[in-house]
Amino acid sequence: MDKKDDKRQRLIQAMLAQPDGADAAAFAEHHLLPWRTLAVHLSPLIGDSGFGALYGRTGRVLAARFNWLTVGPTAQTPEALFQILQQDLGRAEPPLAFEANAALLVTFTSLLSDLIGEALTTRLLDAAWTGALTQKNAGEQK
Repeated sequence: MDKKDDKRQRLIQAMLAQPDGADAAAFAEHHLLPWRTLAVHLSPLIGDSGFGALYGRTGRVLAARFNWLTVGPTAQTPEALFQILQQDLGRAEPPLAFEANAALLVTFTSLLSDLIGEALTTRLLDAAWTGALTQKNAGEQK
C-alpha cells in the first residue's frame, strides 16, 4: 500500500469509527454517512448515473468476497442504493458489516482515483468527509 492509499484508508477508518454506545439503528445509519457525503460532492461532477455506475462496479469487484451484498441495477438514485446497502449491512454481524463497508469504500475510492486521479480524489474526500467528521466529533462530545 502506498502513501496515497494509506491516506484514503485513514480517512475511511475515521469516517467509519463507531461512536461509543451506539445502538443497531445508529450503527447502520453511521455506515451510510461516508456514502451520503461522498454522493453530495461527487454527483454534481459525474451525475447520479455516474455515481451509480461506479458504485455498481465496486459491488461487482467485491461480489465474490461479500456474496451477501446486493449487486443490483445501478440505474437508481444514490439514496436508493444506500437503502439497499443499509439493509444488507443491517443483516450482517457488526464486524462483518464494518469490514464489508470499509472494503466497499476502499474499492470505490480506488476506482475513482483511477478515473480522476489521486490528487483530485484526495481533495474530494477531504472536502466531503472533513466537514462530516467535524460534525460527527462535535456530536460525540455533547
